[in-house]
Amino acid sequence: MRAFHISLSWVAVFVPLSLAAASTLSSKVIDSNVSITPTEANFGLSAVAPGRFVTSTDGTKIFADARGDPSKPAVVFIHGFGVGAMAFNNVFDDPLWLSQVFMVRYDTRGHGRSDKPTDTPSWESRRLAEDFDAVVQSYGLERPFILAWSNGATHIVDILTIHPRSYLSGIIYDAAVPSTADLAAVLSPEIAAITPGLTVLDNVTDFQTTFIGFINLCHPALEWNFYLACLGDGIVQPRVVTEFLLNRTQSTEGLLRAGKEEGLPLLALFGGEDKILLKQPVLDAIDGWKDLNVVTIPGAEHFTFVSAPDVFRDTVLQWVDGVLSA
Repeated sequence: MRAFHISLSWVAVFVPLSLAAASTLSSKVIDSNVSITPTEANFGLSAVAPGRFVTSTDGTKIFADARGDPSKPAVVFIHGFGVGAMAFNNVFDDPLWLSQVFMVRYDTRGHGRSDKPTDTPSWESRRLAEDFDAVVQSYGLERPFILAWSNGATHIVDILTIHPRSYLSGIIYDAAVPSTADLAAVLSPEIAAITPGLTVLDNVTDFQTTFIGFINLCHPALEWNFYLACLGDGIVQPRVVTEFLLNRTQSTEGLLRAGKEEGLPLLALFGGEDKILLKQPVLDAIDGWKDLNVVTIPGAEHFTFVSAPDVFRDTVLQWVDGVLSA
């Protein structure tokens, strides 16, 4: 494991943007508004949002959107459990991010604006990898970085099960759960105590109370509109989908081979005040990873990029720059 430090001189490179430039950058939305029409597959949602629908191999519709300059290095953001791609709103509105990387995000199957299949075959590991592939192909990405938050990191297992290490430039773990098999080991006692309520089928009050408690553990005192958006994403997910998501079978062979034998770069970020994830069990799960940098962000909650947006951004961008320069 290599030491990793934030260079203040490097950070300064990203700071001196004029207000006019910042305004231009923040408006670099790649997709126009698209209508989200009610279907059985999307749990009856009706809305309008900037983005696009891509079709996965099995016909599942996946909602994605992107911002920035497509000529820049691509970073695909994968959200965590229960909360869709809107979790990254503050990142995607940040002109300093937009000045350095092309950012793509998508609602993973079962979340947000994407379809929410409730049959077992739809939750085989390769299906989630194929969703990622559909997004990558739609935006014409080559060897993107993945930034995966929380349970979103389990999707990297799916991806590297069917793809070689060369498919990706690098991985950013953000308060990450490495695989579904690691869930029990990496969760704090506080979240483990309420997890059963997240899949309850016969008691609406229990589910509501539990999901509110889950979001509160992610970050106390969130801004009200963002808080409501997080809670809303939980409401539109069928409970059976939650079961599939948390309990699907995975093989970590491809992931660990990419890291331990083939040198895939990995930046592992942790929040110093995270009330959901335990750091050491995560590191134990990837023990032996060759090109590993570990950074703990002081004072950051499970929503690291909400707690400490500037440190989070500068740490990730400096690391990406270092990987590309190596």
